[in-house]
Amino acid sequence: MTIEEKREQTIQGLADMLRTSPFQVEFKVKKKPAGIKVIIEVTQEQMDGITKQTLEKTERIEPKP
Repeated sequence: MTIEEKREQTIQGLADMLRTSPFQVEFKVKKKPAGIKVIIEVTQEQMDGITKQTLEKTERIEPKP
């Protein structure tokens, strides 16, 4: 998967989360902004599930020797 494909997949995932979860947009005025920062608040159980899902996906793509 190319960097551009991974980027598009991440953007699509964020869009899906925004459609199904309440969210808030805040603006900070800075002299030299670094870009857009996305902060997602999750419970420990949700984080454990995300981590497990990511590890399973990675192992499917790159099997351990």
